[in-house]
Amino acid sequence: MIGKRIRELRKESKYTLKDLAAKVGCTDVFISQIEREIASPSISTLKKIANALDVSLVELVEVIDETKNEDTLIIKKNKRINFNLHNDSVLCEILTRDIKNKNMEPLHKLVKPGGGSKGLYFHSGEEFGIVLKGSLVLTVNNKTYDLEEGDAFYFKSTDKHGYENKGNINCELIWVISPPTF
Repeated sequence: MIGKRIRELRKESKYTLKDLAAKVGCTDVFISQIEREIASPSISTLKKIANALDVSLVELVEVIDETKNEDTLIIKKNKRINFNLHNDSVLCEILTRDIKNKNMEPLHKLVKPGGGSKGLYFHSGEEFGIVLKGSLVLTVNNKTYDLEEGDAFYFKSTDKHGYENKGNINCELIWVISPPTF
C-alpha cells in the first residue's frame, strides 16, 4: 500500500525513479523495490521520501478515501489509517485525522515478536507511551528498559531511542509523539 502511494506521488511530482532516489540519498533500484512492495523502508527513509515528495509521512501512508470530509472528533476503529513498518514487524494505526493541525500524534502499535525499530533514531519533540499487552525493550540514550503490561514511558525525542519486542507474544501499546512526525 505504501509503495503504491509513493509511486502515485512520485508521478504527480513528475519525478523519475532516479530523481526521487537522488533526493532521498538511495538508489533508484531501492525506490523501485519500495514501490513494488518488495523492500520495506525504515522510518528514516520514509521520512526522507515524504520530504522529497513535499508531503507529511501521514500523507505518504494515508490511503485517499471518503473519510477525508468526515467529522474528525471521533475516529472509528474501522476508519483508522493503518501502515506497517520494518518488514511488517510493526503495525501502526494513527488515532486521529488531519495531523497538520495537531500538536501530538497518538498511535496504536502492535509490535510482533522480534519486531521493532531496527536501530536507534532521534528527532525533535517528546514521546509518551504505555504498554497495553505483552512486553517491550525500550532503549533511550544507550540505556535499556524492560517494559511490561501497564508500564509507561516518557522521553525527549532528541535522545537516541529504539525499541524491540524480545518476547514471544505481540506487544500492544499506545505511543504518542509530539509534535507529529508521521
